[in-house]
Amino acid sequence: MELSIVIPTWNGRGLLARYLPSVLAECDRVAAAHGCVPEVIISDDGSTDGTAAWLVAAFPTVRCVSSPINQGFGPAVNTGVAAAHGAIIALLNNDAELLPGALGPALPAFANPELFGVTLRAEAPDGAFATGGKLGRFRRGFWEAWRNYDGTAGPSFALVGGFCAFRRDAFLALGGFDPLLAPYYWEDLDLSYRARKRGAEIRYLPHPAVRHEVSATIRRHRPAFARRAIIHRNRLLFHWKNLDPARLCWHLLWAHLVLVQLALKGDFAYHAGYAQALARWAAVRRFRRSERPCWRRSDASLAVTAPPAAASTARASVSAPAPP
Repeated sequence: MELSIVIPTWNGRGLLARYLPSVLAECDRVAAAHGCVPEVIISDDGSTDGTAAWLVAAFPTVRCVSSPINQGFGPAVNTGVAAAHGAIIALLNNDAELLPGALGPALPAFANPELFGVTLRAEAPDGAFATGGKLGRFRRGFWEAWRNYDGTAGPSFALVGGFCAFRRDAFLALGGFDPLLAPYYWEDLDLSYRARKRGAEIRYLPHPAVRHEVSATIRRHRPAFARRAIIHRNRLLFHWKNLDPARLCWHLLWAHLVLVQLALKGDFAYHAGYAQALARWAAVRRFRRSERPCWRRSDASLAVTAPPAAASTARASVSAPAPP
C-alpha cells in the first residue's frame, strides 16, 4: 500500500530543518518493513523565507509544491494531497517530530474498507501525553471535542489534522478540507464529521507517534484577537454546515444566547467571529443542499462520549477553546 506524507508549511524553514530528518528516518523504516518507499511532499503555502529553494538543496528526495500566495492550512493540505501518488496520506504539521515506528502500525489498519482515517498519539516536547483519541459530545448547542483518551485503540470523534493518516480517494471525494474555513482551525473536525456522517469510520492508534510543538506556525500568523475570532467563526460554520435541521435549531438558540453572555463579559471575539460566519451564510446553504443527500448517520449517532474499556482520559491541549 503506497504512502505519501504531506506536510504543509508557511515560513517554516527552521521547523523543517529541525523535524524533517525524523520524517525521512521513518520513511526508511517503513520501506524496510513494508517494501514501499513513502514519498514526502512539502506544500509550501506562499513562504517568503526561501523554503522551496532551500529544500531542493538540503533535502533533494523531498517534493515541494508551492503556492504563490499564503492561503492557509486547509488549502495547502489540499494542494499537497492532490499532488500525492499514495493511496494513504499521512498528514503532519511542520512542527511535528515523528518518533521511531510512528507510521508502521497505521498502514495495516486500512485493511478495514470502512476506515476513512486514523488519528495518532501525540506527545508534548517534554514527552508528556498531549493528544489521543477524541471524545465528542453535544452540549448546550455545540459539539465539544476537547477530551482525549489514551491507552487502547478505539473509535475517535475526529482526526487531528497535525498528525493523522487517511485514504486519499475518500479525502478527495469529500472535497478535501473546506476552503470556507481557511486559513485554519476546525478543518479537521469538519472533514472528520462529514466522513463519519457519510458512514465512514475513524480510529485512534495509541502507540507513540509524534512529538509536537503546539501551534508553532499559527502563533506567528495573526494577533491573538484575530485568531480567536477565526476560531469562533469556524466553530459556528462547522455547526451551520453539518447539523441535522432539528439540532441546528437548538444550536442557533444557544449561539445567540452566547452573543448576550459574552457581551456582558466584554469579550467580543465571538461577536467578530459571528459576523464573519454570517457573511458566509450563502455558502453554507449551498453546501447543505449538496451534502445532505450524502448523509447516512444522524448527529446523535456520531457522539463518542466514553473511551473504550481500560483507556485513560485526559483534557489535553486543543486547537480551540470549549464553548462558554
